[in-house]
Amino acid sequence: MGRTLVWMSTLARPAVADYPPGAQLPPRVIDDFEFVWMLRGRARFHTGDGDAPLTPGQLLLVPPGVRHGFDWDTRRASRHGYVHFGPDDAGRELPGGYRLVAMTTDDPLAGLCAYLIWLGAGELDGWQDHARRALRFMLDLVHCGPLPAARPEPVPPRALRLAVDHLRERWSTPPLRRVPVEELMFASSVSRGYLNRLFQNGFGHGAATVLELVRCSRAETLLTRTDLSAEMIGRQCGFADLSHFSHRFTAIHGVAPSVYRTAGGAAPSVLEDPGVRRLARMLWD
Repeated sequence: MGRTLVWMSTLARPAVADYPPGAQLPPRVIDDFEFVWMLRGRARFHTGDGDAPLTPGQLLLVPPGVRHGFDWDTRRASRHGYVHFGPDDAGRELPGGYRLVAMTTDDPLAGLCAYLIWLGAGELDGWQDHARRALRFMLDLVHCGPLPAARPEPVPPRALRLAVDHLRERWSTPPLRRVPVEELMFASSVSRGYLNRLFQNGFGHGAATVLELVRCSRAETLLTRTDLSAEMIGRQCGFADLSHFSHRFTAIHGVAPSVYRTAGGAAPSVLEDPGVRRLARMLWD
């Protein structure tokens, strides 16, 4: 007959455990979920379906009902962190089999494990709520798999790099004065038509259009995160006067600067355009 599982709805305090060389945890079946991660040494996790090495930099999720055991490092003392939790703590449907994932430099799993240990060792009021939020984030990451490493940006053509370098120098400090396309042509030593093709291929817009959109992205920030007047913001972003700023901002966003400011963080941004976002990153990251 199958074993009836009794779900634990109370989160156990995260903790660490130390073992002498050669210690073993005999096969067992748990009634809740457990995260395990090595802090020092190695271990071998084994189930009826096989076994797997467990080393620092890996996170193991053991579900209820899976018969398993651990053989701890035979050569030296070992330490691991662990936390037990129930489905109510997880806030989502969980897998039936165990999961072993890598904690990469591109995801926050290692930091979240350290955070859980800190919560378990401290006296923070309401630590359970903090731990549940961390666990749910960790489970999302485990479900999705390790986050991919950041892909290097493709190297743009030399003329486009020269144009962007010129913009970066001109806009290194405010205000973001309007930079004519002719100035970028001179800086990159190419014709207007070729320069526009480079901008179209690299950012999805011609040079003049994407430069105005980038200036508007800076205006968005100043509108929602400062109390500067719209006239001052327009001048800081390279528009001739309040009328010119209001006209162009309204044409691009569909609302006047004052309405955009009132909407705050709910307002749409030109940075939703991947080409505008790419150029802004190249200019200011």
